[in-house]
Amino acid sequence: MAIFDIKKIFGGGGIKRRPEKTSTPSPKKEEKDSSMFGGKSYMNRGNFMHQLGNPELYRRTSLAKKDTTRIGEKLFGHGSSVKKKDVEEAEKQLNLGKWGKFKDLSYEDKGKAKRLTKGILGK
Repeated sequence: MAIFDIKKIFGGGGIKRRPEKTSTPSPKKEEKDSSMFGGKSYMNRGNFMHQLGNPELYRRTSLAKKDTTRIGEKLFGHGSSVKKKDVEEAEKQLNLGKWGKFKDLSYEDKGKAKRLTKGILGK
């Protein structure tokens, strides 16, 4: 008996191949943008301040209209438009505590501002 025949009997005679990769990508879960921006990267400042009075935002944050507009002015009261990155950056700065950009806010206002930014971003 030849070595080739022995390998064939024991199953070691052929070349093992890897299974082929599938070329179709797995279906991704489509995430709906639940932020106040509605899928856009920025919003006009006047429209943004108007949206702070939206009752849907009240349900998400449990803040009064007076608080959302006051804190919104403190956080985003400059420029002609508000970008989604600005809101994300404000959230990061609020989480830095006394070392962040908004260190002059009171403890209570910081908590409200954190809830407001999460409500704006739809988290």
